[in-house]
Amino acid sequence: MSDFASMFNEKAREILSVEDNRQKVADLAYNNYKISFGCSQSILAAFQEVLGLRDDFWFKALGGLQGGGSSGLTCGALVTGWVLIGARVGRARIEDGIEAIFPAFEPCQALTSWFKLMHKSTVCSEITGVNWFDMNEVVAHYLGPKGQETVEQCARLTAGTAYRVADILGQL
Repeated sequence: MSDFASMFNEKAREILSVEDNRQKVADLAYNNYKISFGCSQSILAAFQEVLGLRDDFWFKALGGLQGGGSSGLTCGALVTGWVLIGARVGRARIEDGIEAIFPAFEPCQALTSWFKLMHKSTVCSEITGVNWFDMNEVVAHYLGPKGQETVEQCARLTAGTAYRVADILGQL
């Protein structure tokens, strides 16, 4: 296991087991979204700040998850949760085989079940009502009267998901 992975595991277990820290992740994710837009990077930036672990490579990589992979598919906040859970209990090397992927199943399924119950869908375009394949519609939506409502809705979704992920990570 790399030094970064060891630090992530140690800090996630220690820091995220404390309620105030889980709430701080949620609050930062909410504020990040309101200021800069983008559920996946808003969540990752919040975790990076609370855990004291910065990684520009992964921050940039998760940028493609916003807007349901920029296509309105699976919500980027949910996918970021899966990524963070995988970082904690996922398979470290392909050579570890199929058995090594199983520890991530239950916490990822728990997150997904919670998310779907809370938001009635895991699909970004269904949650936001935006056709992400039509950039004119995306721009018109976010710059129009419904845009601020959607930003607030997604900021709350991002915060809630960040909190739930922090809670799961704190228990692993």
